[in-house]
Amino acid sequence: MRRIPPLALVITFIVLLGLCPTRWIAPMTGDLSSVLWVPLSPLSHGATAMRLWLRPRPVTPSTDEATAVAERDYYRGLWHADRIRIEQLEKTLRRYEVTVGLSSNVGTIRLASANVIARTPGSGGVALKVNAGAQHGISAGDVAVVDGDALVGRIAPEVGAVTSVILSISDRSVGRFDAYIVPAAQERSNRPAVISVQLLPDGSGNLRGDIDLASEVRPGDLVRLKDSMWPAGAQGMRVGVVSEVKRKDSQPLRGEVSVRPAIDPAVVGEIVIKLAGAPQQ
Repeated sequence: MRRIPPLALVITFIVLLGLCPTRWIAPMTGDLSSVLWVPLSPLSHGATAMRLWLRPRPVTPSTDEATAVAERDYYRGLWHADRIRIEQLEKTLRRYEVTVGLSSNVGTIRLASANVIARTPGSGGVALKVNAGAQHGISAGDVAVVDGDALVGRIAPEVGAVTSVILSISDRSVGRFDAYIVPAAQERSNRPAVISVQLLPDGSGNLRGDIDLASEVRPGDLVRLKDSMWPAGAQGMRVGVVSEVKRKDSQPLRGEVSVRPAIDPAVVGEIVIKLAGAPQQ
């Protein structure tokens, strides 16, 4: 008689078990699995302990600890916000001190700080909308400066309650104005040999004016405002720098000077406005 291989018996037994209902084989297989897991349990516990040693479980903070951490982060944020605010106020104060110091010859100076919130290309220049208006004492014609004496432009005729528009010095609507040129070598002199000039925005962002070719005007010379139609607080403010001097074709004995504005209105952000109106009660 031929002997049946043990492997075939095992496979046949497994197949027969698979055909049996689950409720018949569940008790038997459960006990069998428990018996088989007995020798493997020490290895499983050892592997779990090793895993926890290599990567500890995160410690879950208690409710009190979580509340304390949240409050700490909240007040830390407030502290940083106050620091930024203090730095901004200190910066504004320094700008005021510089502006007042450079305008001490025109009596009491009232100032207002403003930030640019919008820019609109104008007729050859840029119109700047700022977050300060009539409620801050601003009126039409007030001058806007940065860095103490660098002239940005003038407040447009229509002033809103909390906003206003600055027409940059290179905007054609500003019109012609009088200024004087100070040779770069005499900028710090008590009595510099100044050259008068009348400037007009040329529509390209610069200013142009006629001069006598015999005058010693050179590129790099400083240009300052001197116009009776502008407020007293604007007199002597820095308009720009001479960028080019050339001969006029129509008048060979006359020259033309090109002035680059001291401030680029496309990049300025913080502005100080010199108020000409009476203080609000």
